[in-house]
Amino acid sequence: MENRLIENRQLVGILTMFMIVQFAGITLAALSFNGATYQEIASSQIVSGPSNALLLLGYIIFLAVVMILIFRFYHGAKLFRVIEGVVIFIASFYVFLILLDYLIQSANMAAIGAAILAILLVAAKNKWVKLKNVAAIIASIGVGAVLGFGFSFLAAIIFMGLLAIYDFVAVFITKHMITLANVVTDNNLAFMVDMNEVEAVPKSNFSKKELSEYNKYVKSSGQRGKRILSVMKKTGSMGMVPISANVALGTGDLAIPLMVAVSAYKLTLSFVPSFFIALGAVLGLILTMFILRKYKRALPAIPPLFLGVLIGFALYYFVYYVV
Repeated sequence: MENRLIENRQLVGILTMFMIVQFAGITLAALSFNGATYQEIASSQIVSGPSNALLLLGYIIFLAVVMILIFRFYHGAKLFRVIEGVVIFIASFYVFLILLDYLIQSANMAAIGAAILAILLVAAKNKWVKLKNVAAIIASIGVGAVLGFGFSFLAAIIFMGLLAIYDFVAVFITKHMITLANVVTDNNLAFMVDMNEVEAVPKSNFSKKELSEYNKYVKSSGQRGKRILSVMKKTGSMGMVPISANVALGTGDLAIPLMVAVSAYKLTLSFVPSFFIALGAVLGLILTMFILRKYKRALPAIPPLFLGVLIGFALYYFVYYVV
């Protein structure tokens, strides 16, 4: 029963953070699009067709290969912090810029204020590691909104579909996405949101073989293993085995559905289809959670999220154009 309660808390936490990104991102887009004409919005699109979406996917795959090579030959932490800092700064800058521009109606002051807030966010995350989820949420909102501004709806749908295929291959076939996720977790990088809880179980519940395998896992888990041993020492539970229950969702899984939702505004200059798509994405995440609870293994989140997005848009079309 306790295990199930822990799982429920984790899944509700992940779902809550996902919904914050989707609906806060749509709100941010509403502030940005406020008063803009269709011509102004259309002129901001830089990705409008399938060829552009395919090219961008190739760029993402190239970056993934580069990152894997870096992880294989570089075992420090400073480079990862620099990469994380740059990503958080750029993504959060756009979030703060849109908010401040709306509030103070001065582009120059908004840009200066946004840069200062973005720098403070990077510094705060480096000082207080528990701000990782907060930084990841803000960065995901920025990435999803900016991509939504630059993509046509057709290009966004095609791009997410291609990413769904890539995500499936990267998790189940090449498995390099799991490698990337482990490095992100071990270095506490703000490239995913997670909910991690530890439950202490008596060693007597395990066989000698299971305990031996567990000890090998702890020793080979780098920073994660050190954290487990630290918890054991602090709680005086050296006669117990702490079982770490961790549920995580990558920032890409947060940002890509938002990208599609924001791009959908351009269809009718209304956020009604955006909300249908966001709700469909929530449905897709709930589906992912059901699968996760059954199989308890790393899963690609984009495919079920893409299915949910398609269902949400189909429902919108049915309600507004068929009924």
